[in-house]
Amino acid sequence: MSGSTGEPSSRMSVGDVELAYERRGAGPLVVLVHGLAQDHSIWSNIVAELPNSTTLAYDIRGHGESSLGNADGTLTQLADDLIALLEQVGPAICVGFSLGGTIVLHAAASRPDLVTAVVAVATSSIVGRAAEAGLLERIDTVASGNQDKIRELILQDSRGQLANPDVDLDALVERRMLAIADPAGYLNGARAVVSMRVDSLQDRLASISSPVLIVNGEHDLWCPRRAAEIMMEQLPAAKFVELEGVGHLITDDNPQALLSVIRPWIEKVG
Repeated sequence: MSGSTGEPSSRMSVGDVELAYERRGAGPLVVLVHGLAQDHSIWSNIVAELPNSTTLAYDIRGHGESSLGNADGTLTQLADDLIALLEQVGPAICVGFSLGGTIVLHAAASRPDLVTAVVAVATSSIVGRAAEAGLLERIDTVASGNQDKIRELILQDSRGQLANPDVDLDALVERRMLAIADPAGYLNGARAVVSMRVDSLQDRLASISSPVLIVNGEHDLWCPRRAAEIMMEQLPAAKFVELEGVGHLITDDNPQALLSVIRPWIEKVG
């Protein structure tokens, strides 16, 4: 298993992995899925302010306290993990950040009976050549196993993904490093994003029948407004909100701004 930034309360057997998760509250079920080099704790400020929902935030395979299993580096496998989780806990509104957003969208296209609504935060459905090249460089760095280089990579990525100068960057990097204490989890997640170049997520979006909310940050260089516009070409009924003054790492940059958008939407569709 990887590291953890806070011990989840429970674990669930899902196929070939043990997924660690934290469940809180009472009400309609909301499942939350984090991004690359993170764990379920990114949602701590969000779930604390959703008193009318049951929230289940889990660590994706190879991250946090979830095992890696027979990871194949595909988005399909990560989405199948979510589907298998939902088959155990029941249909839910699913909220995903970045890689987590692609996982949720993929699952919603495959199993609309299980994903009753989607919130895709700082998410893109395509991977261009430049993004692919950058990811492949990151994969090489992490595959080297050099912890100093990996930390410097996470530091530089985190710095470039923030707009709020008051965020404690050192603490954020430490949390992200703990989430990928086993670098194989990062490699699997990064390869899953790259796999979208061959197995298009964009082509799947038209199969989604559930309500969709797309949220991005004004200063997000990783998943800019154009990424949302491309998704909405296949999701014309989706609602789109851009948060002013926010970068890619929305849950760290300004969780209250994100909450102000998703809480009323969740209450409405739930």
